[in-house]
Amino acid sequence: MLYAIVCILFACGLVTTLRPSKAETPQIELSAALFDGCPFICLDETGPFVEGLKAAFAGTRYQLKFKHVPFARATRELQSGKLDLLPGMLKDGLDDAVYPESWLYFTRMCFFSKVSDPWRWHGINSLNGRTIAIENDIIHTQEFSDFVQDNPLVTHLSGGDILKRQLQMLELGRIQSFTAEQTVLAYHLKQNNIAPDSVQNSGCFPPEFEYVAINASHPMAADIREVLTRGLTEYNKTVAVKLN
Repeated sequence: MLYAIVCILFACGLVTTLRPSKAETPQIELSAALFDGCPFICLDETGPFVEGLKAAFAGTRYQLKFKHVPFARATRELQSGKLDLLPGMLKDGLDDAVYPESWLYFTRMCFFSKVSDPWRWHGINSLNGRTIAIENDIIHTQEFSDFVQDNPLVTHLSGGDILKRQLQMLELGRIQSFTAEQTVLAYHLKQNNIAPDSVQNSGCFPPEFEYVAINASHPMAADIREVLTRGLTEYNKTVAVKLN
């Protein structure tokens, strides 16, 4: 009887020994910059940059810890190794960093007009004779920048409340269209309780893709890059429709 009990206890101990424990696959904490860049990344951990990162690392051994740090300082901290991830970078836009193959999100400058206006953007020639307002120093394409330079039909705006001023100018008939980043405009309309269909998208420039910069000196940098590439490739299938 004693022998049987010993065998049972030994067997149970063996099973316990063989069973993987959480200690054998510890979570690796990654610090990610969180700065005030609404609507793309906000201090309350919302926005598509945050959503994409969380989705990419879900179910992996990596655990995200967001660190509140201004963007300018975040670039220095990534390069010095004090920060592991910096979202919202152009690919290869920062030295001493590596990037996944998949993008994190995108920005897209578009033309917005009155809902009743049938006009559509289809290249520079479609702007002939049209009054527009743009934010000063925002480069859409070189061709567009050359076109608007010293063009009397183009109003260049600088300072604050650019979107508010553009919307007012459109409503008053002072312009026929204005350019704005589509996600930023949608956020502005929502924050100011303006109906999203109060203006219409009349066409867009090609998107500009944002990436996650990874601290190149991190001992797991290569694996982090692969995890992000796979995770974001899958996640981006759910947002690619917005590119159409």
